[in-house]
Amino acid sequence: MSMTVLVVEDTDLLRRMYSDRLETDGYRVLGAADGLEALSLLRTDTPDLILLDLIMPKMSGLEVLSLVKKDPRLKAVPVLILSNLGEDEDIRRGIELGAVDYMIKNDARPADVSEKISAVLRVAGSRGGDRSSFKLVVRDREADADAFVSAANLTRRFWCPACEVELNLELLPQGERNGWYDAHLLCPMCGREY
Repeated sequence: MSMTVLVVEDTDLLRRMYSDRLETDGYRVLGAADGLEALSLLRTDTPDLILLDLIMPKMSGLEVLSLVKKDPRLKAVPVLILSNLGEDEDIRRGIELGAVDYMIKNDARPADVSEKISAVLRVAGSRGGDRSSFKLVVRDREADADAFVSAANLTRRFWCPACEVELNLELLPQGERNGWYDAHLLCPMCGREY
């Protein structure tokens, strides 16, 4: 069964363009022209990811994002913002409300958006909703951080060189050993492991 992406975009041409590319790449696509239509669709269908514009009639993307993240049934669904708003404050607000990433429309071709969606879903799938896994933030230059950076050959310390964001330390349970975990560094944006 293919993954489902809800594309929430008020411009018909853009919604169709992104939907066409995603369908070509094997996704099942739902479309909504505004926030209220998106919420209506979300009552009956739970997508694997929501691609969300911010500036829309009837209800803004940030309002939709806030409601999605408050809904116990939907809060684990990754939301990727795709907007013309590119100010640092807009990006910060979207990420604070729970978006996994933020792309600027003028800088993102449909192929780029599809690649980002694939990366986000890969990371979400690797977590599998297992709450016995944990994400931790490692503070640079504290405790044994310097020794670890050296031993792990991290060139950018605890930062993803591609995304320029702080890496998370993800702990995954070892199935046969209760209370034991495997750890790896993971970029929360692109999903790369280090």
